[in-house]
Formats: sequence, structure tokens, C-alpha cells
Amino acid sequence: MILFILLGIVVTVALAILIVKYLPIKFTPVISVLLLAAAGYLTYLIYAGIMEPIHFNKEKKVRYVEVIKQLKLIADAQDAHNTIIGKFTGDGDALIKFIDTAQFAITDTHTEIVKENRGTTWSPLMVEVEKKVTDTIGYESVREKIFKGRDYHNMLNIPNSNEKFRIESAVILRANKMASVFQVQIDKADILKGMSPSLIKQEKLSLGGDEIPGGYISIGSLNEVTTAGNWPPLFDSMISNE
Repeated sequence: MILFILLGIVVTVALAILIVKYLPIKFTPVISVLLLAAAGYLTYLIYAGIMEPIHFNKEKKVRYVEVIKQLKLIADAQDAHNTIIGKFTGDGDALIKFIDTAQFAITDTHTEIVKENRGTTWSPLMVEVEKKVTDTIGYESVREKIFKGRDYHNMLNIPNSNEKFRIESAVILRANKMASVFQVQIDKADILKGMSPSLIKQEKLSLGGDEIPGGYISIGSLNEVTTAGNWPPLFDSMISNE
């Protein structure tokens, strides 16, 4: 864009010089109008070239926030699933049904004094020892505790698209134990569809800071046990302030 604008300016200046030197005076008014029109158009191009990245960044953040809201819903659902079932899942539809029906156990942990035989069967030696005992005293709906007022039924839908998020899950070895992991990621180009291809290309090369690094927005990981996303705190603040 900038190169075309500079080229246009050079061509316009060159034409103006040629006109002044070689064009008959009677054509000067017409040419002056044309040059003014060209100057106006170049001014518009310069303004558009300056404003395009500004508009891009504003719209980009709006679209990213919409996507991150959905990913946070999925992460909360996965966290609850892992707490109750003991693993993450790659089945999005099953995850929604889980929210509809699952319950957290409400527990009470207290200390009890119990007698234990520290001797033998033939020569018992009973001693009193303290033991922590956990009792289930009730249940609380996952839907009511975490998702009340949240549109989790549509959490798999990618905003401004007819596509759905794809959840990947796996089991990895961590600290000599098998651990369940999951990941959801979406290409930035899919989120920014319809915007400047050159600016999208630059955006996918972002290194971090207040920007989301790399070419994807993601939550979870297939290499470590986490439900965190790859976006900076700025986006969480934007969502909290809505």
C-alpha cells in the first residue's frame, strides 16, 4: 500500500512538471482540476494507509475477545470434567451433556479417634490414633455452580463462523504417571477472515507482550497438564470489564 502511494506521488509530481513545461496554457485549467483530483485521491490513500492498521487492531481485539470467551467456557468445563471423572475429554457434545447432568460432591473432612491393633492377633495391643475422615454430605450441580447464566450450550461454536471448535485430548507421561491433557486451538487467519491479508500475516508473527504470540489462539496443551490459554492478561481484563 505505502509503495503504491509513493509511486503515485512521484508520478503526479512528474506529470505536473511535464505539464508546466510542455502543455499549452489553454489546457491548464482542465489539467489543474485533474491534478487536484489526483492529489485528493492520494490524500485519501495516505489516510486509509494510516488508519487501516488502527482499525485492524481494534477489530482484531473485538474478535479475539469473542473467541476467548468461548475457549474459557470450554476450559472451565474440562476442569470440572477432570475433577469429577478424572480426565479431560475430546468429545465436545459429551462435555455439554456432562455440564447438564454432573454434580460436584460436597465433602466434610474431620479428625476421628480410632483404635488400631499395633500388636498381633494372639497378643493385641490397642492404641488410639487420629485419622482424617472425609464424608460426602451432599452434591452440587456443575451447571449451577460454574455455568449459571453462561451460554455453555453454544460454547463449541466459533464466533462469526459456521464452524465448531475441535477439541483434542491425549494421555502423556508426567512424573512417572500417565496424565490426561487436552487442547483447543484456532488459526488467527480464520478469526480475522475478511480483513487485510498483509496485516493478518504480520499478526501471525506476533511475539507476545500485549499480543497473542504465534499464529493460533489456544487453550490447554497436548504437552503439559494445563487449562490455561496462550493470551496475555490484557484480554482477561477486557472480558472482566464488559
